[in-house]
Amino acid sequence: MEQKKFRLRLNIFDGIVLLAALAVGAFLLWNAMKPEVPQETVPTNNSTVRFTVRVMHWSEGTSALIQKGDQIADNIKNYVLGEVVDVQAVPCRQRVPDRESLRYVWTEVEGFEDVLVTLESPCNVTERTTMVDGAYELRVGDMAYLRGVGYMGSGPVVAIEVEEAQG
Repeated sequence: MEQKKFRLRLNIFDGIVLLAALAVGAFLLWNAMKPEVPQETVPTNNSTVRFTVRVMHWSEGTSALIQKGDQIADNIKNYVLGEVVDVQAVPCRQRVPDRESLRYVWTEVEGFEDVLVTLESPCNVTERTTMVDGAYELRVGDMAYLRGVGYMGSGPVVAIEVEEAQG
């Protein structure tokens, strides 16, 4: 008598489905076994932050569009950044190559100005970050994309001052 051996015959579609099922199972097993990430404690103190953004390369005279008391939002993620407390127009400066000395030098750009916009907003302060509107992290040097009523601009954050909450 002849014994028939069991032989598994898979086509390419069956192989793909089997591999996908194994991958999903491995992911679920890995997700169940990984250690929990420690939760960072949310601070309860609400402080106030004043920060200055240098809005760059605006046409001369357009800084008059920004008024004290304007509410400013982030143009990308729509976070409320705060209220304008000070506006100052300064000459627009740009680094250009000096071909004679073979180095870069700062020069003023005619017809343009930079605007120093100081904003004030409530914030949460942790050991590592200052957060505005619950999730917008402020860092000196990071680009800020500002939007007000009738104007938009971008530039680096140049200064941050935090006033701790009294409690």
